[in-house]
This record gives sequence, structure tokens and C-alpha cells, in this order.
Amino acid sequence: MQIEYVASMMSALWVTVAILAGGYARTRNRSAWAWFLLVLVFGPIAAFLLVVWPPARDPSASA
Repeated sequence: MQIEYVASMMSALWVTVAILAGGYARTRNRSAWAWFLLVLVFGPIAAFLLVVWPPARDPSASA
């Protein structure tokens, strides 16, 4: 395998995980764009934190 091929595949995988994390963040009442950028920069560490931390409270459901 050539290094360019491996690098392009890893980049595509990294961006795909960031997109999926953004979608998942929205289901947990968190900012999709913020988590997309966090996962894009910090990678698996940010994705792990997104999964482990409890969902945010819904701001529209005030009681």
C-alpha cells in the first residue's frame, strides 16, 4: 500500500466519525456543530466523552 492511499483513507474515516458524532450529539441534546468540530480536532477522545457523558437537559422542558 502506498502511504498516500492510507493517509486518504484515514482522513476519510476521521471526517466520517466526526459527522456521525455530530448527529449523535444532537440526539443527546448537545450542539451538533460543536461536537463535530471537537471530534474533528481531538478524535476518539472527544467521541468517547460524548458517549460517556450523560445527555444534556432539554432547555425547553422547564419544570
